[in-house]
Amino acid sequence: MYTERSDNMNNIEQNNTADLADFLARLRTGMERNKWVIVTFAVIGLTNFGEYPVQSTRLAEILGGSVSEAEALAQQWGFPGTRVEDGLISVDPERAKAAPRRQVRIGHRQFGVTGCAPDVFGYAPLVRPSLQLEETCPTTGTPIRLEFTSDRVVRVEPASTVLPLSPQLRDQIEGMSIEDIDANVCVQAPFFSSAEAAQGWLAALPDGRVFPVREAWDLSPISDNRNRMLALLNLDH
Repeated sequence: MYTERSDNMNNIEQNNTADLADFLARLRTGMERNKWVIVTFAVIGLTNFGEYPVQSTRLAEILGGSVSEAEALAQQWGFPGTRVEDGLISVDPERAKAAPRRQVRIGHRQFGVTGCAPDVFGYAPLVRPSLQLEETCPTTGTPIRLEFTSDRVVRVEPASTVLPLSPQLRDQIEGMSIEDIDANVCVQAPFFSSAEAAQGWLAALPDGRVFPVREAWDLSPISDNRNRMLALLNLDH
């Protein structure tokens, strides 16, 4: 009886491991095939999330294309509030059409931002000196406070806070504008104060998973994308 139970537990663990591997593979494919991932986060990193403008020529160098193409992509895929004018690309989150979903602090600057919770893991490593975030759990109303530097998660309050990830939700963005993604997809991807608070989200998205913030930071698709962007923008680690 004991041996049979042990064998069953081993099978469950192996299935869970296989399921996770498949989940991460789908997540990685979605991140790697979408050029918007590079454009969106490059614009944030090059401007330190709107602290100063960047020349269009710099983005063109990173993307390996012409200036006109880089400017068109920045207009199309820059974070909500991105503007291209007179050869310069700037970001002002307050220009976004949607209401802010979270507050961020970078150095002495504090402002509201839109976007999806997983986006934070894309741009937090690219801003200096660090990024602090405040958001309210949509289920419990619990205040969530996070802090990141380029190479680690500094603070998670409450410690049970989770990041929701869904390849299915990411697949929905195909053919959508950045504003449409923000309004229709990102509204479905907030931080939750705990896995229990995310149960309704998990029921609505059967392919989804939630990960504690520190664990999410180390997921291979997220860490690989982070290292790729840091190298691409030639930012110090």
